[in-house]
Amino acid sequence: MKFAILPLLGLSTLVLMSACATPPRVAQSKAVEIGAKKLEFGGSYATNAQELTLTINGDPVMRGRFPPYTTRLNLKANYEQLAVSAQCSFGTVLSSTPGLTGKIVGAVQAATGRGGDKCDLSVEGKQVETLYF
Repeated sequence: MKFAILPLLGLSTLVLMSACATPPRVAQSKAVEIGAKKLEFGGSYATNAQELTLTINGDPVMRGRFPPYTTRLNLKANYEQLAVSAQCSFGTVLSSTPGLTGKIVGAVQAATGRGGDKCDLSVEGKQVETLYF
């Protein structure tokens, strides 16, 4: 009887853990044309993993984590011989972090008057679009 209960306990623990997972914040995709190339930018921020992933045409091209006590993240990559970069500023996601980090980020956002979660996207050094999360 004891052995039949153990698999059920493991399954119920797995179900409870997955129910606690926070879904990622997903940006609405934005499409731009650079020369003859069409680029569709997208992205998601995995709150539990605290990781930002930016995609181009569905391919994960840039990925990173915000440094401690910082609301800004700069990412760079090459995509089909194009230099792409993102300057991201996340206020609401990081300020909701529990503990001291959330308090510090919230204070920084209030002091600078910046809020919201966004990434300004550049191709070949020229800003082309902004993703909002």
